[in-house]
Amino acid sequence: MELFREGAVRFYAENKQVRKSEVFYNPNRQFDRSLNVLFVRCSGKKKLKGLELFSGSGVRGLRLCTETEKFASFVFNDIKSIDTLEKNITLNGKNLRGIRLDIKSQDAKRFVSAEKYDYIDIDPFGSPAPYLNTAFTLIKKGGFIGLSATDTAALFGSAQKACMRKYGSFSLKTPYSNEIGIRILIKKVEEVANSFNFSVKPLFFDFNGNFLRLYFLVERINNGHNLGFICQCSKCPNRSTEKSLKCGYCGSKMVKAGGLWLDPMFDKPFVRNMYRTAMHESGVDLEFNGENTMKIYGLNIVRGKNKKRISADDSITDYLKKLMKEKETVTYYTTDELASYLKTPEKSIREFEDKTVLSSKGFRWTASFESLIKSKFS
Repeated sequence: MELFREGAVRFYAENKQVRKSEVFYNPNRQFDRSLNVLFVRCSGKKKLKGLELFSGSGVRGLRLCTETEKFASFVFNDIKSIDTLEKNITLNGKNLRGIRLDIKSQDAKRFVSAEKYDYIDIDPFGSPAPYLNTAFTLIKKGGFIGLSATDTAALFGSAQKACMRKYGSFSLKTPYSNEIGIRILIKKVEEVANSFNFSVKPLFFDFNGNFLRLYFLVERINNGHNLGFICQCSKCPNRSTEKSLKCGYCGSKMVKAGGLWLDPMFDKPFVRNMYRTAMHESGVDLEFNGENTMKIYGLNIVRGKNKKRISADDSITDYLKKLMKEKETVTYYTTDELASYLKTPEKSIREFEDKTVLSSKGFRWTASFESLIKSKFS
């Protein structure tokens, strides 16, 4: 075990993932956890009851409790790491005053509680699908769910049988497979929500290579959400959400991906609020432990007599700024897929507007594929 520091918390964990490791700390997920803190700070509610189904070392839950000023109570749960959780909660005791804390060691698939929760976090290794029933059994209407998925082989088209088994959808290997995966996962969450007479509104997402992180508002059931398929041409980059057996551009066979979510993958007003919050003062009151600065949701908090002034970390604010500009279209194109198809030198992404956060070479196009070819390649 080693002692780490992230954001406002200190905690013990293993420094690398091995078979016997029960509380592995992955520093590459700090960006994700910082966004998680910022998300909860922008939830608009206080005195939340929180539940973390997979706590591990507790770093995520500890940061949520100490850096948001939102939780009246919080339950840390992990079937393997209860001793480490107890140690890490004690270590951060000064910054957890006023929050009713509990530690559980239950199977996340069958977590039992007499309480309902305002925020539930699902951060498993692999798919979150087996734990959705637990979440919707325990969530309040108007509450929030944050979840992670690391089974990207299934969601992104490399393991299609696994995707069908876990999510009831057909994934497809394409240059925009990560968007297909996000939309399949949202669809699955919506289906489970419906079975509990709820509906979900996706508020925010972040994607980093081998994992997805999504956040939802749980609402009264809404049958107006748009679920469907993406039809991708087997020979050219043309794709459509309209059912079609033949490509309207080259006449080749169209292949379906889905079912999946066809509505927006995030809420722009909510993301705008996250950005504004990140760029303004923080009212978080924390112990500095003799230091003059502290990292909180990717921001540098500077000690002051009253409120702390913050300067935003570029990685956080840049991501939010790009997401605010994202066009609400289904799928995106990439410069390399177009160059490969047209057998021409690859154009710079700077030549295209409406870039996407999902690919460094990706851009949105609101009109037809034919119009893209005529406009940019004629």
